[in-house]
Amino acid sequence: MTGGIDTGRQAAFRKALAALPRLQRIVYLLHAMDGLSYNEIGFRIGEDVCAVEANLAAAMKLLVRHMDEPG
Repeated sequence: MTGGIDTGRQAAFRKALAALPRLQRIVYLLHAMDGLSYNEIGFRIGEDVCAVEANLAAAMKLLVRHMDEPG
């Protein structure tokens, strides 16, 4: 038995991530992978915290929708 996400789910996630609009993908990765706060992300991308929150929420909604699609 292997740990983590199976390779099919990994591929689906990578595909879903690649399908995100550029800014949403950047915000998601900075938050989820790099662990940056909303303030830190906003500083890096030149946006306010509200824009970071909106982009992260939109990214997560699209990722969930894409991962829930059959096939």
